[in-house]
Amino acid sequence: MIVLLGKRHIRHGLLFLFVGLFMYGSYQIPGEMAVADQETWVWGPTAGLVLFCIGLVLLWGGESFFRQRGFLLDYYEAIVVAVGLALAIRALVIEPFKIPSGSMIPTLLVGDYLFVNKLAYGHRVPFTRYRAFMSEGPKRGDIVVFEYPRDPGKDYIKRVVGLPGDHLVYENNRLYVNGELAQYQDQGLYQYRNERGMEIGARLLREKTGDKSHAILVQPLSFSSQRHEEHVPPGNYFVMGDNRDNSNDSRYWGFVPEHRLVGKAVMLFLSWDSQEDWMNRLRWRRIGQWLE
Repeated sequence: MIVLLGKRHIRHGLLFLFVGLFMYGSYQIPGEMAVADQETWVWGPTAGLVLFCIGLVLLWGGESFFRQRGFLLDYYEAIVVAVGLALAIRALVIEPFKIPSGSMIPTLLVGDYLFVNKLAYGHRVPFTRYRAFMSEGPKRGDIVVFEYPRDPGKDYIKRVVGLPGDHLVYENNRLYVNGELAQYQDQGLYQYRNERGMEIGARLLREKTGDKSHAILVQPLSFSSQRHEEHVPPGNYFVMGDNRDNSNDSRYWGFVPEHRLVGKAVMLFLSWDSQEDWMNRLRWRRIGQWLE
């Protein structure tokens, strides 16, 4: 076995087989529609199958390729190492994410780029719903990236407001967690532009549940008799956008199962306002901010 693993075509073949199988399996969940049946999911599993086939080819006939000498083999090995390392970091450790909408204003603006810590909640084991190394999982107040339950080919970003077992009520722009009203501090008016360039005015509040607090926006005239009351089932999370009256979240499509979690949003590394002129598009003050 050691002698076989010492051969480069065996090592590279097994590497491609493992990566391809892991990539394909990450899209397949028992009891749910196969990824390949949905248009938005075609590329992920297809890439996994291609890598798996490359691995088979290397195992079957790659020995003669690695016996060659010349620039082609040098380029191949350099590219495989570089791309393989980048893909491994992106898939398992940290991944960039762009904010496309205004549902998390004022915390996250349209055009913000952030890093997602994919180690924070462990990883889903391919072909299963089980998450390994999840530990305690998300905490109330965490900003999480997850696969949208109604179309898992899309990633969404929201804030966790309800943990498994919580009883939640959201009424008249106020959140109640397990019978206790969150604390609110009015911080005045807030003006912003949404993803369509429209100027919108809202009320800026500081919401505190437990030991964590964060900024939210509510429309001053949006009070209504509509009441959202939920009991969060085990293994699920209730998420909401910080821009409460402009967010498509758990109030409308339900809970986020833990196997759909991608990671925790941790830091902004770029912020780009496409609606400004070229001299002012970069939001320098936001770069490097840690998210709360």
